[in-house]
Amino acid sequence: MDSYAKLASYYDIENAELVEDLPVYGTLAGEQGGPILDVGCGTGRVTFHLARLGYRVVGLDTSEAMLERARHKLQKQGFEPEQVVLHHVDVAQLALEERFRLAIFAYHGFMHLTTRAGQLAALAAIRKHLSADGVLALDLPNPLEAFAAEDSTALVLERVFEDPSTGETILQQSVANLDRAAQVMNVTWIYDRVAASGSVTRTVAPVVLRYTFLTEMELLLERAGLRLREVYGDYDFGPYEETSPRMLVVAVVDGP
Repeated sequence: MDSYAKLASYYDIENAELVEDLPVYGTLAGEQGGPILDVGCGTGRVTFHLARLGYRVVGLDTSEAMLERARHKLQKQGFEPEQVVLHHVDVAQLALEERFRLAIFAYHGFMHLTTRAGQLAALAAIRKHLSADGVLALDLPNPLEAFAAEDSTALVLERVFEDPSTGETILQQSVANLDRAAQVMNVTWIYDRVAASGSVTRTVAPVVLRYTFLTEMELLLERAGLRLREVYGDYDFGPYEETSPRMLVVAVVDGP
């Protein structure tokens, strides 16, 4: 099931201002070089940014709806042939001959792996596709902040934006429930599209996300043949602390 099929048409509009993480990947790419593997590439937000910096990027996603939008944008980008390649595949099933100097699991992407087995399979597959000096970067929200927050089942208005193609106003709302024992957040995204006539069309899209704590991440990396190199608490490479907004994990290949 493509959990992003209902969200794909809104993704680029609502995330148009999500750019603060892009310098992080530019810095890592500058240190590592290419080629680069972008896991959970979606509509190409990070993929195309890195390609514009001159790197060869291979993007993966399980959502055909998101990839279709990425392919449409790719046709307009004017990149050299093979500079950007997109694959509709689960990373756990990835089997490419190419090896990458940098792999990225950008903004919340790893959270869509909701079982430990799925997380390990994904990390092991990424490990197999990294060069001997390769690096993996995972960007996650700080779970400590989420688990300390007060529970609420209220409908939350996340943002209001305009669809530039129709001029219609879209209200993005959410209802979330955090199961702390399972480390799982069940989120229902609700998009109300308001036409000029005042009529409202509602889209409801449930998503399940899993939080991973730092010590747990270290063990997952070790099991997959990777080693934690550093963890940062924000996009300025600040220290990871209890109140940090992010948990930006940088791992390296461990052993031959």
